[in-house]
Amino acid sequence: MASEIDSFMATMVTPERVPIETALELARERYGLEARAERLTGERDENFKLSVADGSAYVLKIANAAEAQAVGELLTAALRHVAKTDPSLPCPRVVCERGGGSCTHFLDAQGVRRTARLLTYLPGTLLASTVRSPRQRAACGRVAARLARALHSFEHPAAHRAIIWDTRHAAQLLGLLAQLSDCDYRRDAQDVLGRLVPDIESRLPQLRQQVVHNDLNPLNILVEPDDATCISGIIDFGDLTYTALIADVAVTAAELLPRDCEAGGGARESIREVAAAYHEIVPLLPQELAVLAALVAARLLANVVVHEWHVQRNPANDHYAALEPDFIRARLGIARELLRGEIRL
Repeated sequence: MASEIDSFMATMVTPERVPIETALELARERYGLEARAERLTGERDENFKLSVADGSAYVLKIANAAEAQAVGELLTAALRHVAKTDPSLPCPRVVCERGGGSCTHFLDAQGVRRTARLLTYLPGTLLASTVRSPRQRAACGRVAARLARALHSFEHPAAHRAIIWDTRHAAQLLGLLAQLSDCDYRRDAQDVLGRLVPDIESRLPQLRQQVVHNDLNPLNILVEPDDATCISGIIDFGDLTYTALIADVAVTAAELLPRDCEAGGGARESIREVAAAYHEIVPLLPQELAVLAALVAARLLANVVVHEWHVQRNPANDHYAALEPDFIRARLGIARELLRGEIRL
């Protein structure tokens, strides 16, 4: 398992950037688009927003050179599956290149073969820039459940991959912690993980499993500009994986905790709001709810550890900024608090 995680972590290290001129050339030659290009951020992919004179817009995604071809095929297949099973879900659509393929290949400036895909661009306001509320969290819980329901029958060999963002691999965070320099919180994080991991590893294999989005965070959810409780888009399927269904609930709930939340400051209620709304669409089983708190805690640890690892390994990549010590302390405090009991709907 460690070697699989190492392979995934290799895709987290950003190579030399593809010039914006290359994105424009690909758009023109491979997709027939005369467009303006704007670089977007990305954890592993390089992303460009392409704007066309007729008002249409697209996202050109260039995969990390270390990413396996099958992973890109997984994401394309998942988006097409969702478009068929629940067409009203606001997800990007795959745009084929001139030859009819779902992707195109090119050699970058270093002579490395790269893969690019084109998706429709979804308008809307990033949830991250809005004021959070119980109604918003409930709306996110419901749309997360709808997406999970749409993916329920989806299967793909590449979905059975090991990624560090899957809470079932929380034990692998210990290895990343050891690689962090100047890590003041290492001992506290190790202590929490030491208590979480045995519980997760013993319970998760017996629970419902399927392919899930696994990353409904405030940068991947769009809302209507005039109504922050109305979800208008779900983007970035890059962490799609086959795991426990309840892990998807935990990821969404962890990501939607208010940024200023502290231990004892309403974290459990915030998690309950997401889970209860999810439960309205996809009923959750008692044995799943019994491990929800532990999985949320694991995601909070991942958000700190992986984030800081990425910052240290990619000093030129502006996707992440270094976390404030007070934020790290608060997230560790919430994770520790969640060890003390279950989330009840």
